[in-house]
Formats: sequence, C-alpha cells, structure tokens
Amino acid sequence: MAFAMRALGLLTLLLMAPMAQAQDNPLVQRGVPAEATAETAVLAREQALNAGQRLAYERMAAALGMSTSASAAQIDSMVRSLIIESERISARTYTARITVNFNPQRVAAAGGRLPANPDAPPGASTGSSTETSPGGGPETPVAAAATGPAVATVEALASYRGFAEWVEITRRLSAAGPVARVDVVSVAGDQARLRLGLRSQPAQAAMDLAATGLMMSPTLIDRRMAAPGPPPAPSAGEGWRLSLAGTR
Repeated sequence: MAFAMRALGLLTLLLMAPMAQAQDNPLVQRGVPAEATAETAVLAREQALNAGQRLAYERMAAALGMSTSASAAQIDSMVRSLIIESERISARTYTARITVNFNPQRVAAAGGRLPANPDAPPGASTGSSTETSPGGGPETPVAAAATGPAVATVEALASYRGFAEWVEITRRLSAAGPVARVDVVSVAGDQARLRLGLRSQPAQAAMDLAATGLMMSPTLIDRRMAAPGPPPAPSAGEGWRLSLAGTR
C-alpha cells in the first residue's frame, strides 16, 4: 500500500510538471477558457474572448502581486497578443481555449513584479495552435500570430456573404502577422465594423494581408475623389474595406 501511494504521488507530480512549466512566465497565460452565449455567434465570440482575456489578466495579476480589478480598457492596453488555441462555434455559443501574452513594460508600469526573464518569446512553444471548424469538424493546425506592438490603427468595414465567411475572415485576421489586435466595434447584417491594430503602416499591411487571402482596400471620401490628380491613400485613422480575396 505504501509503495502504491508513493507511486501515485510520483505520477501526480509528473502530470503536474508540464502544467507548472507552461505557466512559469505569468505574462504568458495559456489554455485560458473563453465561453459565451449570445443572440448570435458573432456576439458570443466577442463576449467570450473578452471574458477569457479578463480571466487571463486576473491570473497574471494574482501571480505578479497586482490588483485583479481593472477596467476592460486597462486590460486591453496590457495585452500584446491573443492566440486562439482551439474554438468551437454553434448558432449562439462560442467556446475556445486561448493564449494571452501581456506586454512586460505596460504590466510593470501598472505595478506588476515582473519575472526574471519577461522578454522571453511569448506564445506556444510549438509555434502553432489548433482551431475547430464552425461545423465542429476535426481540428487543424493554425499558425500562431506574430508578436509585437501595433504601430497603426485603422477602422475597417468587413463584408461577408454568410456566417462561415465571417468566421473565416476573423480566423485569418487572428493568425495574420501584420495584425496585432482585432476589435469588433459593431455587427449589422452582412457587414461588421472592425478596429485593427497593425504592426506596419496600413498600405504595407494591406499588401501583406493579400498573401493570406484577405483584401484590405482604402475607402476614399468624396472630396478626395473630386480633387484633381490621383487621390492619396487614407491615413491610419481613416476608413478601409475588408473581405476575403475574390469576394465583394
């Protein structure tokens, strides 16, 4: 009996070791659950990811001696990147596991006691994540998003022909290296207004996104269309249109 108890204790330690190692750096919170039910799957996804991001912050804050109470804007400002490890979507429910990487400098500014090596590369050590198709099919690998702060922010109007196309747009944005953050501002019918944090200037990001199958083009306002000569591209704060390549 004593031998069996020691063996069970050893097995428990072996099983717990990978879990402890995964959270050695509190700035990288892996396997965070994110789940919500709403009127539509799009709204459920947004609510679930926001809830998961808050849970990741609370875990990180508790580990670093910070207050676990913070506004959504404060938490958002400390997040460097969010990676969807896996997700499952139904008509009104969204369930996922996510990895949230926090910015060491901003966490320190908020009073966090940083770990010994806060600038270690964040994210999953395998360099990839998994994602479930909207129909609940087998999970397939998805490249993890590149890390780095946003240097520009654009407002983009995403157009899609159905829920499956919308999910594909958000999936590609989440995995796209040029995109640091994706915020859903509003959803109406077959369009959604997004706020994108980009790791390069908009024109360069648009070219890079084309390689992922996403078309991002500027929306030129009337006074520029009427001006003589070729109209200039909009600046970071002006409007853009977004869709899957080959669709309108």
